[in-house]
Amino acid sequence: MPLHAGSHLPADAEARSHDRAPAWRRPKVVFLALLLVVLAAYTEMAFALEWRTTAGRIGPGFFPRLLGVAGLAVTLWSLVVTLRAPDVEDETVALEDEVGDADLGKHPRLLALMVLAAALFAATLLSLGAIVASALFLAGMLWTLNRTRPVVNVAVSIGLPLVMYLLFQTLLNAGLPAGVLPFL
Repeated sequence: MPLHAGSHLPADAEARSHDRAPAWRRPKVVFLALLLVVLAAYTEMAFALEWRTTAGRIGPGFFPRLLGVAGLAVTLWSLVVTLRAPDVEDETVALEDEVGDADLGKHPRLLALMVLAAALFAATLLSLGAIVASALFLAGMLWTLNRTRPVVNVAVSIGLPLVMYLLFQTLLNAGLPAGVLPFL
């Protein structure tokens, strides 16, 4: 690729950079800026909610505050990275043009099975309880998607609901549906 005189960029990249809109007018920058404004408004509303209830449990403002602050941080970081490295976007678009469109319809049966399993999980959450329903859902999905590692599947299917119990029921004192287990 021939280099443009006095530049470290190839001649075609140099020409593209002159044809582009200023950084603040590119679609990704505009989208991230608007998302930052929306997240700022969301976070302000979240901080107006109570952090804890009178009973000592986490209040309605706990998770919205976490989501708002995390969303602001990630979006701000992404915006700064996008403004600092505008040429990376051109390479990504060129690569996407070479690769072509993705085939989104490869596994419709698996998709339907996962949607059905998620609906079954939601339907049995209160009757079986959070721990049992989560363990059964994870066991079924992991067995379907990863049959070659049964030990890992069993460990994740049992371990993740137990970690969820310790986090929400014990540490955060947020009630989980007890279902068939008497100790909840």
